[in-house]
Amino acid sequence: MQTMHDTITHNRSFFQAFRGKSPGRGCAKQGEAEKPPLMRFEYNIPMHLCDVVFPQNLPPLTYSVPAGLVQSVKPGTMVVAPLRGKAKRGMILRYYRSSGASFKGRLNEILDIVTPVYSPEAAGLIEWCADYYIANHGTILKGTPFRDLVKPAKRPRQRPPALPSRDTALPATPGMLDQVLASVRRVEYRTFLYLAASEEHEAGFVLGLVQGLRRAIILAPEVGEAESLYTLLRGLPGGERVCIYHGEMKKTERYDSVEGLCSGRYGIVVGTRPAVFAPLVSPSVIVVTKEHNAAYKQEESPRYHGRDVAVMRGFTEGIPVVLSSVSPSVESCYNAFNNKYVLMRQEEPSRPAVSVIELRKGETAAPFLSTRLLRSLKSAVKKPEGPVAAMVVIQRRGYSMLKCDDCEELETCPECRTPLVVHKGEGLLCHLCGSRMETPVTCSRCGGFNLSPFGAGTERIEEELKRHLGIDIVRLDSDVSGASRTGKVSGSPDRYMVVGTLRTRRIPRKSLDIVAFLNPDLLLNLPEVRAPERLVQDVYSLGGLLSDKGRLLLQTEIPWHPVYRYLRRWDYMGFVKGELRVRRENSMPPYTRLVSLFIYTGDCSVTAETLGGMLKDALGDVDVIGPARTTPRIKGYSCCFRLMLRHVNRQVLKRCAKTAGKLIREAGMVLRIDVDPVLF
Repeated sequence: MQTMHDTITHNRSFFQAFRGKSPGRGCAKQGEAEKPPLMRFEYNIPMHLCDVVFPQNLPPLTYSVPAGLVQSVKPGTMVVAPLRGKAKRGMILRYYRSSGASFKGRLNEILDIVTPVYSPEAAGLIEWCADYYIANHGTILKGTPFRDLVKPAKRPRQRPPALPSRDTALPATPGMLDQVLASVRRVEYRTFLYLAASEEHEAGFVLGLVQGLRRAIILAPEVGEAESLYTLLRGLPGGERVCIYHGEMKKTERYDSVEGLCSGRYGIVVGTRPAVFAPLVSPSVIVVTKEHNAAYKQEESPRYHGRDVAVMRGFTEGIPVVLSSVSPSVESCYNAFNNKYVLMRQEEPSRPAVSVIELRKGETAAPFLSTRLLRSLKSAVKKPEGPVAAMVVIQRRGYSMLKCDDCEELETCPECRTPLVVHKGEGLLCHLCGSRMETPVTCSRCGGFNLSPFGAGTERIEEELKRHLGIDIVRLDSDVSGASRTGKVSGSPDRYMVVGTLRTRRIPRKSLDIVAFLNPDLLLNLPEVRAPERLVQDVYSLGGLLSDKGRLLLQTEIPWHPVYRYLRRWDYMGFVKGELRVRRENSMPPYTRLVSLFIYTGDCSVTAETLGGMLKDALGDVDVIGPARTTPRIKGYSCCFRLMLRHVNRQVLKRCAKTAGKLIREAGMVLRIDVDPVLF
């Protein structure tokens, strides 16, 4: 069976034929310009042509190359060319000499060469992305650092590193480094999967690998993690050659990083997903930290996966790629088991003590707070000796949902039908579409007056813990503003308890004595194939917050579930092997391939049956899941339907998606395509 990464071997011919690819007749369409004058060709005249991509929603456009610029033209070079009557900056995607065949049409000439930005191999990566993800070349280019060079900043400045918050001494991993460095010296493509014992070992591995290298690309899934790595790398000898790139930087800072990479001032770039397209010539290695993180998958068009693009860039550049994680993705483990990746596994020096607490009806002191869990928390924070730090995690913000006791229905959002959540002082909020309304007195369905809280969020858990434990509690979630408040037990400044969600980012690693996860079942029961995998990865992330003798409490109504058995033993690879068996039995990735189609329309009379009948012939023998109505994510459209296409052959899926897309657009609807969706 093919996986996404198998396409590397099948795309060798794609890249070998890349430079000689002809533009196609549709690529010659572009707006008229006043100068230079348009050129008409109606004879068998050999000429130099190039296909130029602009960072906007346009396909590649064909231009002729003046004789004086022929020597400077190559794929990846930034040029100035006329577009819609104005001189615009774009990138040469392909350069070729016409065969002398008869050509009738009009061509503009490129006006000037600005500077080489990408190598021909990196330019080919953009071509591959457009083909693989069924996306527009211009949209791909718009999401890369190239856009920051289109309009130079007047006063570029380097982004200063943050001050290290604590001792940055990290464990060394010499045995793991030798394998990667050997491939670096040989300048050969190879993908390594590093299963780290902890996030400290992962960071230490990155620092040890980069020392002594002149050029490298390091990816992190989120801005905070990229900034932390940037701070560590800047503190190394030669740290002045390190830069950072992510979307929260100022334009002047982003321009300094991108221009510095092009000019050679910087040789190592740390960044989030777009940094995989960094204009770095001949990098020695590409490192993808926390490779399992779903943040590497872009949610809007173009929906590429940063990890997979990094693997393909390593293939095209002929350099090693390192994927590192404490809990690697099931797909990456599958590739390692099948010898497509080299698995480097580090034994864990210590494992947290994991307790699975059954949540039984009638044995709770409050919603999601069993009497056994409360006893464990109370004994931890009330023990007389030593400092104590605890965290209680519940995966829902706000106070609770609102339920009518008469009709037993929840109050839902009138826009997207998602259950509304009560927030103290703010009324009812929808966490999906952001709608807000006042807390009602009567039920919106039956008119009854018996409305009561249902379930619990961070606000209610904070209130209940204060009442049962008699200590101050600090709530840290996205609703709380303020930097670093700490709740403390009276008279004991070294004792505190925090209530938050999995998104809480202010807790130092290795600083907690006990972590209690109140509702892991909420994640496990999501209607997604990857729900068990994501839960286990989130629990491993919580385990990184615990001290060496810390305890992890998991509260569940289904303690017999296999996921909790693996978590109790802290056996991640055992979980992966079990998960692969389940996916093989159900024909799910990595044993098959998926493409999601999102169809938007403003016509509410369109039904799932109507769409299914319209697309039946176009989809052929491809397995189709849906169409099913889902919440629209594009403003201006009242209806959205989702189809999942499944097949073992990517080319079959690609052909069906394009055929279906043509029918959908002819019907006046809007289509969004997601290849290799993260959520399915």
